[in-house]
Amino acid sequence: MNDLNKVLITGASGLLGRSLVKKFTYGGWFVFAHYNKNKGAGSDVCEWLPGDFSTIEKTRKFIEKNKKNLKQCTALINNYGPITYKSTADITSSDLNSDLHGNLIVASEITSYLLRSGKLQSVVNIGFEGVGEIRPYKKILPYAIAKAGLQLLTISYESEFPEINFSMVSPSSLTGGEYGKASGEYAEPESIAEEIFKIVCSGNK
Repeated sequence: MNDLNKVLITGASGLLGRSLVKKFTYGGWFVFAHYNKNKGAGSDVCEWLPGDFSTIEKTRKFIEKNKKNLKQCTALINNYGPITYKSTADITSSDLNSDLHGNLIVASEITSYLLRSGKLQSVVNIGFEGVGEIRPYKKILPYAIAKAGLQLLTISYESEFPEINFSMVSPSSLTGGEYGKASGEYAEPESIAEEIFKIVCSGNK
């Protein structure tokens, strides 16, 4: 373990998360895999870390509890990203707050901590197809707003910390995902994981 590059993957028990864990462990990395409820299978190169990110206090508790592990990470993949799926007319301020917290605030809190650790070399934030487009959103408005904020955070960090590789990967809807789309191509989780793996490896010395 000590000789391997280490990565924290949030939302590691989800569809893309599982593919990321598999790709990085097979690719010679040690993975700290965050999960909330659905723990995956551990191995010599993967440790699953439980964490409830529903509030800022609980997010900080996760960081404090796992700070020894997190300080070893040279890479971070912010894959955790809950989504409110409902008609725009039915959206409440609580929906906006929930998606902003889950997709933007959690990523900011964890990234800020790892920046202070001094070992961080690569950060990949996960968006969605069309992130940042100025257009109406019928079913995912809180999520779209949050991911647009994450995009701004990514490019701002990229400017502020040029020695660190900050990237945002925004795939199409994933094959097998909970929420589909009316038309267009789907992305395979394995291919997106491969793309992210290459990005992270290019940024790690």
